Amino acid sequence: MKLLSPKNKNISAFMIVSTFFTLWLAVFMDNEVEAILSYFFVFSFGIMHGANDLKLIQQTTGLGTRTFYFRALFSYLLVIGIIALFFSLVPVLALAFFILASAYHFGEQHWVSRISLKNVFSGIFYTAYGLIIFFLLFYFHAVEVSQIIFDVTEFAIPEAFYLYGLLTSGIIFLAMLGWNVIKGHLVTHVFEELFYLLVFYILFQSASLLWGFSIYFVIWHSIPSLLDQLQFLSGEISKQAIWAYCKSSFLYWLASLIGLGGLFYLLQGQDKLFISILIYFLAAITFPHVLVMNKLNKG
Repeated sequence: MKLLSPKNKNISAFMIVSTFFTLWLAVFMDNEVEAILSYFFVFSFGIMHGANDLKLIQQTTGLGTRTFYFRALFSYLLVIGIIALFFSLVPVLALAFFILASAYHFGEQHWVSRISLKNVFSGIFYTAYGLIIFFLLFYFHAVEVSQIIFDVTEFAIPEAFYLYGLLTSGIIFLAMLGWNVIKGHLVTHVFEELFYLLVFYILFQSASLLWGFSIYFVIWHSIPSLLDQLQFLSGEISKQAIWAYCKSSFLYWLASLIGLGGLFYLLQGQDKLFISILIYFLAAITFPHVLVMNKLNKG
């Protein structure tokens, strides 16, 4: 998969400036407006970046027949159904698996074009980086996160667990980062990458749980992923390529938006239940997306 150069300073500058702008913007918003904007960002850019998976599969395999499309669609929906069943039967294991898979996906998206090494160790490296993101967020909002986990799984997580998780993932990541630097596998500047982690520290420490996650998810993950996909599908990033991407993913995105919007309307005043369903939904659509993007990156 042809990826954008990690040296693209314009994109990096945009992400950094946008992050601090959203932190400044949050000062002028009450909790309700902030929550609405957070959901809007996740439901728009967040869901959109995974809405073209079937098109990506077709492009990768070179098979564009209607039969193949329906087979791929069936497989995709089957994975979603299995994950939903997994959550209903063993929610603790399902949530842990969801976090690990998401951590790997976040790390892979960020690092796949930044290190030349591609083996099992790169997978561990990706996961450790993604877990730093999660545990930073969880650590600064430990009480709220533990309550959400309990609501979803009825399993109590001690608040100290997030600090231990952050330290463990941080040590693993830094050790592997140092090894990649020594071996010459790094295709970026190490201090630039550490600066990004400092930006995440400031973001998660300053913002609310929902606002902090939505800003990271959209600005630092979804938008770069969308740009990578545009480059892969169209060979360029242009207005025409963006329009073609939006057209091909519109129905999937619209169906997701209507479904979640309906749930939000029906469950007004039942925030705990809505958040639980939202987590189930995001987990269900995340797993097949992770598999698709992993296949593309390996190709």
